[in-house]
Amino acid sequence: MAFVSTKPILPHWLCENILLGTLPWQQGLCQPYSHFNHTYTLHDSYLLGTYQSAETYGETVLCFLWDTLWLPEATSRQVRHNEPVFLLIKATKTSGIALSEGTLPNPEKQPRRILKAEHVEVDDQTVLVIDDTQKNTMTIVFSGQLHFLAIDSKQQLLNLEIASQL
Repeated sequence: MAFVSTKPILPHWLCENILLGTLPWQQGLCQPYSHFNHTYTLHDSYLLGTYQSAETYGETVLCFLWDTLWLPEATSRQVRHNEPVFLLIKATKTSGIALSEGTLPNPEKQPRRILKAEHVEVDDQTVLVIDDTQKNTMTIVFSGQLHFLAIDSKQQLLNLEIASQL
């Protein structure tokens, strides 16, 4: 699995779980971005890293420091005061990933703050476009599923389904 991240460095336990493939994805949400986006947003979150696996065909994991200000009340009640929350998004059957400035996040730079994220479905593929405040765009093309997992710094999972059912 290729690993690219920015400063600040992710917690060791999170990097290890991503790289070893031991995150509890089955306890998160598996849904199209359009459903996720009805309840949640990436706005003002920070892209901390991207991970691609050579072992599992075209699997890409994006890791964000999630801005909890924009969380629905049902989800925000699960967040401990001043505790960071990491949002992980796994896209399966990724056929392409590109960044407008030509590189993935640079370890020497600060994380990219997200301005907006949009998606479009073309034939059997989904294109997810994430724009940051520096006018960079990350584009991910995939034909599989999206999995969403939120976890705090104490390694406690947030129940994302609680707010998406309201």
